[in-house]
Amino acid sequence: MAPQVLEQADPKAADPQATAHPGGTHPVVLGLASALLLWFAFYPANWGWLAWGALVPLFSMVQSRRSRLSVYLGAWAGGLLFWVLAIEWVRLTDVDAWFAWLVMALALSFWWPAFLLVCRLGVLRLGLPLMIAAPVVWVGLEFSRAHIFTGFPWYYLAHSQHEMLPLIQISDISGALGISLLIAVVNAWIVDLRTLPLFHTTSAGRTLARSQLLRAAVVLLALAGTIAYGTVRIATSRFHDGPALALLQTNLPQYRKEARTAAQLDQLFLLYKTLIQRALRERERIDLIVWPETSYPHAFIARDPKLSAEEYERQARALDPRFGGDHWKEWETAVLSHLHGWTDQIRAPMLVGIVSYNFHSSGFSKQNTAILFEPRIRTLQVYAKMHLVPFGEYIPLVDMFPWLTILTPYRGGTVPSLAFGKDPSVFTLGRYRFAVAICFEDTIPHAVRRFFNRPGEDHPPDVLVNISNDGWFHGSSEHDMHLATSIFRAVENRVPMARAVNTGLSALIDGNGKVIKALPKVTEGVLSVIAPLDDRVSLYSAWGDWLGATCLAVTVALLPTGLFRVLRGRRVAQPA
Repeated sequence: MAPQVLEQADPKAADPQATAHPGGTHPVVLGLASALLLWFAFYPANWGWLAWGALVPLFSMVQSRRSRLSVYLGAWAGGLLFWVLAIEWVRLTDVDAWFAWLVMALALSFWWPAFLLVCRLGVLRLGLPLMIAAPVVWVGLEFSRAHIFTGFPWYYLAHSQHEMLPLIQISDISGALGISLLIAVVNAWIVDLRTLPLFHTTSAGRTLARSQLLRAAVVLLALAGTIAYGTVRIATSRFHDGPALALLQTNLPQYRKEARTAAQLDQLFLLYKTLIQRALRERERIDLIVWPETSYPHAFIARDPKLSAEEYERQARALDPRFGGDHWKEWETAVLSHLHGWTDQIRAPMLVGIVSYNFHSSGFSKQNTAILFEPRIRTLQVYAKMHLVPFGEYIPLVDMFPWLTILTPYRGGTVPSLAFGKDPSVFTLGRYRFAVAICFEDTIPHAVRRFFNRPGEDHPPDVLVNISNDGWFHGSSEHDMHLATSIFRAVENRVPMARAVNTGLSALIDGNGKVIKALPKVTEGVLSVIAPLDDRVSLYSAWGDWLGATCLAVTVALLPTGLFRVLRGRRVAQPA
């Protein structure tokens, strides 16, 4: 008869909080440590490897025996420090923007204590393993951050790995959040290695704890599976030459873009003329010349032909009391004549970033648009930006709280009041189809996906074009993070991305997320490239952010369930 094996109870396994005694490191120190480590994982340092352990101090607070006040204070302090450091480039938009920077960092800082609250409910009240609760809650909150107002999905954990091509290929199934989940799992595993018993003592001696073996197996399989999938996807990718693009990169500070004197405008037009001539010299065939966002210095006038003369006059006077409808008709004719004539002269299509003034029966509106001009073709294709930047292009709730204008770089009574675009329109140019994301739209996963999941469309866009103006940010880490974040849109939808950005970084990215060619930031130039077309199918384009939505649903469900346990005074004695 085989001898009976009796496991000796380990006193640390009886209480999940016994491993973190009150005399340990103060939670504020832990929170600040996580903040610094995580900040170094992103630009400007770009030490992405740090992300795999940066959250260990924060995650270790989930089972802390310190007072609730000190624990949540520590998480909040860490969140505040991280966001103050990460988005310091916001202060560069205006001499008074330091206030907006601190307010934004303060608002974002509460994600960290919110994470800790829900995670502690899951672990301490419901007995969930940290390796399940922490990654799910973290990813759920990252997903929520992408949908508040028009979304700020920057500084996902995944974005720290933008150069690790084999790792990020899983984005075409799970979106970038799949990599965030994996990084969070590894961080939680490290905490469990430090806090849970490594060995069990039996009559036969000390053996490695089964729970630790199981956790290690899950982590290693997840990492190996992700890298193996990415390696296969890269090895089997087959690209073929697509359209020839000339991406214009200006190096204009914002004050020069807003120039309005005749001499200043002449300088701007001379600059674009010089860049376009350079593009024509560099490549014999150009299928599309791409201007940066809002680069054309005059407004484009869109007038509904069905609009009555009386209503048109009323809207014109409301826009500017000095000018009636005749003024804007002349303006409309002059801008169209200039851009059509320019396109006809160079015999190449131009995608122009321009602000549009729209006179319609529903009223006047102003939009951030991209307009395609083709030689000898007078029909225009227009896309209006759908996801506007809060406090930069519109002010939420400004009618109720007029003081919110102090959070913007606009002064003298000028208030940003752009209207939202409604249609994810796709441009057709010969045999190619282009989707255009304007400004920060290329950082928002669900905004870009709308171009690739349009009802009734069987053929997705061949190329994703991003036109941006990062002239507000003066060569800071914002330029680098903008490019790093946009890389995931190319992988998620298996499409090449071409970026034309004022002050950079203009770049060409293939469907694997590889930056094939880029111009340095804060320089002027032309990026002449051939877009590598990608015929692969993306499940993310079809399914969307299923992982983020699932994690958020679980996170929301944990709140009432965990709070119910709190009200009943129950604590799980031994989590799985």
